[in-house]
Amino acid sequence: MRRVDPAARLYYENGEQEKRVARGTKWFFVSGRDDGYWRRVILCFRHVAGGEYEDEAAVAVRAFTGLRPEPPGCMGVVYDGAFHGVHRDALARLGLLVINKQHGSVKPRAYELLRPGRCRHDLWCDQGRIAERILLDDGTSVLAPVPVTRLEHREGRDKSRWYHLLRIPCRHGDHAHRVQVGITTAPDDRGVWDASTGKRRPSDIERGFHRAEYLQQIPEATLAHQLVYPHRSDAESVHNQLIRACGTTA
Repeated sequence: MRRVDPAARLYYENGEQEKRVARGTKWFFVSGRDDGYWRRVILCFRHVAGGEYEDEAAVAVRAFTGLRPEPPGCMGVVYDGAFHGVHRDALARLGLLVINKQHGSVKPRAYELLRPGRCRHDLWCDQGRIAERILLDDGTSVLAPVPVTRLEHREGRDKSRWYHLLRIPCRHGDHAHRVQVGITTAPDDRGVWDASTGKRRPSDIERGFHRAEYLQQIPEATLAHQLVYPHRSDAESVHNQLIRACGTTA
């Protein structure tokens, strides 16, 4: 006789690109630790009732939102590809850094054309950051990542805002430029007013631009991401311990 969990159902695992169907009970947990041995702490366990791949991310956002005031010194979240821009947006507004991989389905798109003087710079969104489109002599073009000198966090009364301070290389002299990242602005956001002109600027939602999907706080192709993201794989040890303790498969 085999025990049957009444909460078991079909669900997707193994990511979006190679997702496969499995049957069982899906759980979500949050853990944290420092660099020492035997220092991991399980902060939260939640049951993922839905069977769709996106259901796990929704449970995760609610859990991180509830935990936000508790862990002292918590700066952010390291998560896998289940997070999309809408999930990063919710946590970035709480003042958290969200480190995960950019989805392969997100294609480059034009961002803005700068004309600061005698020069012009065609800026695009690519691989979670701002890149400059450079024309080559054979008629093709490449997207060159624009250096980010600093990630700026502005904490407001109701929500946080995040910016990349860019240094745009130019033969006439480098340009400093600030771009908001991590959050898709809505019509009622205070930041959609242009401080220099006093006029209202269209929000990202009104322009049909999902900023949180295209521009990450910490882009994947950066040293900071490469140093922090491996902590996601480190959590697999907890998965293995649960499998051995429960005598089940995952």
